[in-house]
Amino acid sequence: MDHLYLTVDVEDYHHAEIFSGVIDGTEPERYPPHVEKNTMALLRLFHECDARGTFFVLGSIAEKHPGLVRSILESGHEIASHGFGHRMVTKMTPAEFREDVRKSRRILEDIAGKAILGYRAPTFSIVRRTEWAYEILRDEGFRYSSSVFPIRHDRYGWPEFGLVPRKMAAHEDRWIWEIPLSVERIGGGNLPFGGGGYLRLYPISLTKYFLRRLLQTGRPAIVYVHPWEIDLEHPRVALPVLKRFRHYAGISGMEEKVRNLLRSFRFERMDTFLDCAPPATQHGFPGWCCR
Repeated sequence: MDHLYLTVDVEDYHHAEIFSGVIDGTEPERYPPHVEKNTMALLRLFHECDARGTFFVLGSIAEKHPGLVRSILESGHEIASHGFGHRMVTKMTPAEFREDVRKSRRILEDIAGKAILGYRAPTFSIVRRTEWAYEILRDEGFRYSSSVFPIRHDRYGWPEFGLVPRKMAAHEDRWIWEIPLSVERIGGGNLPFGGGGYLRLYPISLTKYFLRRLLQTGRPAIVYVHPWEIDLEHPRVALPVLKRFRHYAGISGMEEKVRNLLRSFRFERMDTFLDCAPPATQHGFPGWCCR
């Protein structure tokens, strides 16, 4: 069985960390919200391709757009948490982080009417120095996280984490799974792929090649997209040249790339990982460590 997971980080364009200190999201006249329109467009695309996935929804968006959360659920997708206000874990104290995830989970569960099992940190900001977050996530009732990119990056990354899912904050019969984002091993290093700017910038043939190679190892593979990445009406905000390139490059072709992937692979929701995860006495799927 392939373990290929489709995920969406439900946030608006102004939540992107690259706009921190540049855009004030409380100015709707200057920076109008696009998240509902773009997320609905993704739902239509997923329906067209008969794909199911996991939507990591910001609590602040769910609070303003409860109908959007219900539309995601009614389409057969999983609702998971992206925190409340898109603050990076590296910028919060443990107490602030607990309040953030608790508030988000409460809002999402009130709308969904069911337990929220999954979490993804904004900007993949669970890193070595914020490993304390797992104990809080476990205690708050989460079963899995997909918050670590095992790469070196200027804003995030935990390259020593490893390539396979791990049980974190394990104590007796309690733990939380971390399912890291997808990378390709090249020359002793990890090359990220499968979503965001990496999906927008890489040729689609290369992304598909990396996905097939990863699936041959038996390890999970993750594709992720943000609703704003398919938005041809994305507001243009003044940024330095490199930052502007990193954020805007490839948006015009992103929807077609996602469609190509959905027609080429069979994707699952991330909560299906819990149905096939190894028992408490193991640390990975058979074959993970030897391939």
